[in-house]
Amino acid sequence: MKATLMREPLFHFALLGAFLFGINALFAKEDAERDEIVVSQDRVDHLAAVFERGWQRPPTGEELQGLIENYIREEVLYREALKLELDRDDTVIRRRLRMKMEFLAKDLIDAVEPGEKALKSYFANKAQDYLRPAQFSFRQFYFDSQVRQSAADDARAALAALNGGAPADDVGDSNLLPQRLSQESAGRVDRLFGAGFAAQLSELPQGRWAGPVESAYGLHLVFVETYEPQRPADFAAVRPQVLRDWQAEEKKRILQTQYDTYRSAYKVRIEGEARISTGEVALK
Repeated sequence: MKATLMREPLFHFALLGAFLFGINALFAKEDAERDEIVVSQDRVDHLAAVFERGWQRPPTGEELQGLIENYIREEVLYREALKLELDRDDTVIRRRLRMKMEFLAKDLIDAVEPGEKALKSYFANKAQDYLRPAQFSFRQFYFDSQVRQSAADDARAALAALNGGAPADDVGDSNLLPQRLSQESAGRVDRLFGAGFAAQLSELPQGRWAGPVESAYGLHLVFVETYEPQRPADFAAVRPQVLRDWQAEEKKRILQTQYDTYRSAYKVRIEGEARISTGEVALK
């Protein structure tokens, strides 16, 4: 009888139906688990903490319930958007996801600080990047060569008088430039007087009036009190900047390594004939 039953087509259909029903039930269970939204206590605490940081007080029970409902709404719509594949071919989302991938590398390297030996080695290899700029302390008198033609002659006459011991009263023309600067970097001097002014100061003798020196505004008599040329920086003084630079370089290296690793897993096909010529890419 069993052999006869095994040969019955109806029995075969029943077995097939049971099998399909079991498979359907299995996937239905997985779908149900996939569609479940769990609002954990950690999530609730996080929502409450964010609210408290913004409002400087904890949320009321009603407000907390509203925060939870808003989170559930966001999660439901997010999952439905993924089911509809709304994340595909969206430039904004693509860029945001790329940024998040790169932030992973940034967070990793920001949490890492190299050993002192490694940082000092980096500093030594990049010593030219940490040179302390030249510094000047000087006084100046201004002569407006753009207004009067005798400015150069007047400046030379004043120079002779000043170095001869004459008082520095009523010398030069009025202007908004500072008459005295102390321990100013070459960069700031150039920003105040125009490019190249600091280089001219570096060639002047110290301790006496000299000039006239030309700036972006006119002519100047200059008394250089002190001049410290560009010099190597002390590691301890620039260590924070060295660390930031090391982290920035490591971040760039890790991002490239991360990309190269991911990139190697893809086979890329560029349709059409790509030709690189004279710095331009032409697609045919």
